[in-house]
Amino acid sequence: MPIWATVGHTAGVRVYWLCVVVGEPGAETTPFEVGATEGWEDDLGHPRSAEELVGALDTTFRLVEGCLDRWTPEMLGDRVERDYDGTTQVHHRGSILERLFSHEAYHCGELSQTLGINGLPQIDLWRPD
Repeated sequence: MPIWATVGHTAGVRVYWLCVVVGEPGAETTPFEVGATEGWEDDLGHPRSAEELVGALDTTFRLVEGCLDRWTPEMLGDRVERDYDGTTQVHHRGSILERLFSHEAYHCGELSQTLGINGLPQIDLWRPD
């Protein structure tokens, strides 16, 4: 996938897991349509601008921040069911957060490798500002 699509996918997955699967509010504040089988990040014929991608990352991270602000340690064990291909899968709020963090780390590594191959600086998630 092109870099823009990987970034869009990373943001879109936040909406899927937090709003669709868990039922958290706020999807309407993002550029992603809840319930769509494919999002704009899947339309490789329509590349997205840096501004659109930054907006997607910012608005979807607000969903993550809201969960981190509202969820208590006790809530992390709450059971969440997801219907996937006709099978009910059981997750927990905590495992969903872990899934999101590992998913993002994976794609950050993928993006860093692509940038490095092209002579560009890699992503540094922990650089001092």
